[in-house]
Amino acid sequence: MDRPPNIVFLVWDACRLDYAREHARTLCDLGSSNLWFERAVTPAPWSLPAHASLFSGQYPHEHGRTELGDDLDGLPLTRCLSEEGYTCYGVSANGFACQRTGFHDGFDEFHYTRGRERFDDALAVSGAVLGHLRETDGSKPGVAIRTTRSILAHEKPLKSLVNAGAVGLGAAAVRLRPLQRIPHPLCAADSGYVYSSRANTARLETIIRREAETQTPFFVFANYMDTHRPYKPNQETQRRHLGRTLSRSELERLNDDVADPWAFIAAVENEMVSDDDVEAVRGLYAGEVETVDEQLQRLLETLDETGQRENTLVVVTSDHGENLGETDERGERRMGHESSVSDSLARVPLVVAHPALPARTIEKPVSLRRLFDIFTQHRERFLDAGGRLDSLPSEPIVTCQYPAAGGEHLYQAHPAVQDAALQYRVSDHAVVAYGVDWRVGLDTTGARWAVADGESCSFDAAPARLRERAHEQLSGLRHLSDPTELDDPQVSQLEALGYM
Repeated sequence: MDRPPNIVFLVWDACRLDYAREHARTLCDLGSSNLWFERAVTPAPWSLPAHASLFSGQYPHEHGRTELGDDLDGLPLTRCLSEEGYTCYGVSANGFACQRTGFHDGFDEFHYTRGRERFDDALAVSGAVLGHLRETDGSKPGVAIRTTRSILAHEKPLKSLVNAGAVGLGAAAVRLRPLQRIPHPLCAADSGYVYSSRANTARLETIIRREAETQTPFFVFANYMDTHRPYKPNQETQRRHLGRTLSRSELERLNDDVADPWAFIAAVENEMVSDDDVEAVRGLYAGEVETVDEQLQRLLETLDETGQRENTLVVVTSDHGENLGETDERGERRMGHESSVSDSLARVPLVVAHPALPARTIEKPVSLRRLFDIFTQHRERFLDAGGRLDSLPSEPIVTCQYPAAGGEHLYQAHPAVQDAALQYRVSDHAVVAYGVDWRVGLDTTGARWAVADGESCSFDAAPARLRERAHEQLSGLRHLSDPTELDDPQVSQLEALGYM
């Protein structure tokens, strides 16, 4: 190669493998002519520790970024690529992979796209505010002063001021229920109702077209939140999957009362789950898989149009999967990605595409943390070897870890949920280990389980090396510091982002 390949790294947040197989036609086509990893496993089943693993190549018990209030600054991936001469871009709608946690620090240019702004060519106020909150330790006067200065310094201050008004209205709607009754997405309690994947793609296309004029390689990371609740595909897609279109109130009811993980747990405990509602949520989710897949098609076309596809490594995956009302291996029926270590959370789609790679399906389990190696020190060897896993350091057993996340306030925030379910999020650890034919799991509640070829088995019958690896990594999680309580500004930020 004359120069290192460009890298386009797309994370479809909360996209599970089986739905990607069935509903992501562009992704499947890309995988059929490149590398499709049938048994890719995320290092962690929620965003913060998973992104830390993607950008460090380490499991959660090694990198220690495991709690709701942790930072994601200083992760080595962008630093390593920058040292190689890459220009690094980030485009993210994820409230953990953004300025709030310092995740943006290693990028040359970073855009946060889950805000409520009205103008893309003005100041991205949401991202600026998240960054200022971090810089001022949550000081509201300090944030206001710095944001005002940023607005006045922008080349389009009036549009930036309108953006600030939209963001302020959204922040008020999070706290004031009367505002939420206004039939406009700006007044929704969750900013996810305003998010559009087209905003991600438009920024990425601008970057790709701009970089076509340069002689240096670029790295682009993007997090798409379509397959993360709230699920809100367009009306045509709703008709295709549900046979009807939903009113705003019905869409919000399904997302807030059925798909919300804590509301669903409470409904299960009170035997109030509607199977029709669960099927409707699954239809919405399938529609969102189609929606984000359309954005992949647009990006691939842009790479083709600019003549950059031949020297671009394209990687598409998810940070974790999603439960959609099934019963997990611990015997618990779950929605979302709280209080569970199910296979639906751990198994994710993974496609690695480059002209040097053959069409091949890889059945062997592989951890997403290995992408760090593929992007950095083992990249050329991996491409020259046609994507063979033996070109990377050996890893016969891969794991998914669910570290305690902290957040004692959850007990007060969700009084209808039994403490045991909340404890599994706040203070318990779990590990699931994957071999070729087996997966085994254990956690700090004392639960143990094993599955072979899709059938439940005795934990003691599982291969000793799998059981030992699970015990070893659970011990590693136990040695992390005890979860710390979030302070009020952190709780407020997470509530505004829809994570509480």
